[in-house]
Amino acid sequence: MLPPDVVARTCSRDDIDAALAEGSVVEVEWHGAAALALIDVAESEELLADGLLGLAEENRLAVVVGPDPEARRRALGMALGAGVPSVVVDDAHLAGLDTVLAAVEDLPEDAVLAIALDNALPLGAVVGAVALDVAASGACPVLQADPPPPRTALARARHDVAAGRWFSTSPDDRSVVDVAVTSPDEAVVRVTQLVTASIPRAFSASGSDVVVLLAPGSLQVDVVRRALDDAGAQGTDVVALGGPLAHTWRAAVLVLHGQPVPTSTRALAYAGLTAGVDHVSVVHGSTPAALTTWLTSTTDRPRRTRLADLLQT
Repeated sequence: MLPPDVVARTCSRDDIDAALAEGSVVEVEWHGAAALALIDVAESEELLADGLLGLAEENRLAVVVGPDPEARRRALGMALGAGVPSVVVDDAHLAGLDTVLAAVEDLPEDAVLAIALDNALPLGAVVGAVALDVAASGACPVLQADPPPPRTALARARHDVAAGRWFSTSPDDRSVVDVAVTSPDEAVVRVTQLVTASIPRAFSASGSDVVVLLAPGSLQVDVVRRALDDAGAQGTDVVALGGPLAHTWRAAVLVLHGQPVPTSTRALAYAGLTAGVDHVSVVHGSTPAALTTWLTSTTDRPRRTRLADLLQT
């Protein structure tokens, strides 16, 4: 979904007119103004809005948010009560229009559809942001699934970053470590030390049990890869952090930028902190105050969807 002036920056008026004429693009209303949308996306949004509104009218639709999957299941069960069947679209930050539309179409007649996610995670590369749009529309209940109190420094760090605060560490709990550096070269050295010595010694995690995650504006993958290979750590993954992660590792080294860049967001930092199950080392060239300012000011890119508007009509 894009305003015409945005499309005009990359496409000529003739190209836009041709796309409209052949039916691949359609004019729609978005936030009270004209916009252009791919025809299949516009149709999917309208079909999904109709289906979700029907479920909402029957009190058979809910959004469940929270960082812990088990807590989300408990919150839904308590809200529904015993004996009420449900279908859950979990990890909905990865679910697009087609996934949720299929769930609506296949939903048993007596079941509730619950769209569940950790809303602090970055959205996946899918069409639509269905759970967030449904929640924003006010069309159905939004259940907050609070996890149990954090028992480790790493759990507290995740909670703090999700809330927009930089975290503190504890000498008695090494599940999360804050490693400040003064230059990119020092960051490469410290990453290598963490992967080859500190993490294996403290957590018996090495090789494929460890990942190095490089946030936008930090280090280049090939530079870190070469340093780890030279140090004998060929089995450790080095990943450019740009969105949701497919799985977790026992330990992670998260490298943040020295100065924030537009593509580095709080959601990415949170994703990095969830990547390590037992331990995360955070390497950065900033100060806690500057990192907190960044966390409170950063935003994900705008979600250009119509679903929330359609659910409010």
